[in-house]
Amino acid sequence: MRDTAVVALIDAVCITTGLLLLRVPGALGLRAIIFIGAYVSYVGAFVSGAAAVLVALADRGFAVALWTLGVVLVVQLLEGNVSQPMVQSRTVRIHPAPVLVAPTAGASVAGIVGVLLAVPVTAAAFGVAHELRTR
Repeated sequence: MRDTAVVALIDAVCITTGLLLLRVPGALGLRAIIFIGAYVSYVGAFVSGAAAVLVALADRGFAVALWTLGVVLVVQLLEGNVSQPMVQSRTVRIHPAPVLVAPTAGASVAGIVGVLLAVPVTAAAFGVAHELRTR
């Protein structure tokens, strides 16, 4: 949970900064939606990003909505491929590469539940393998 909170905070701060630079109204309220949305894998990021883009479209027009979409996509890509694997790998003490691949494998095996349990199960498997090697 702590890792998810750190990643959610990074997402919320970065996207809110972009929204404030683009002068999207309600950026601080959208920050809360983005933070909470980060706790729901895949779907939460999509819904919170869509909310930010729709608010920008409704108030600032199509051009600002496209810029908002760009900000949301860049932050989400960096979060999924850089910050989340780095934060989670420090917690479970394994290399970031398995942390990056595990949710995809978990999704293909068990859907959304597999995504949520993939990193802890991978860490447990690495721990068991380490113990077996040392004995």
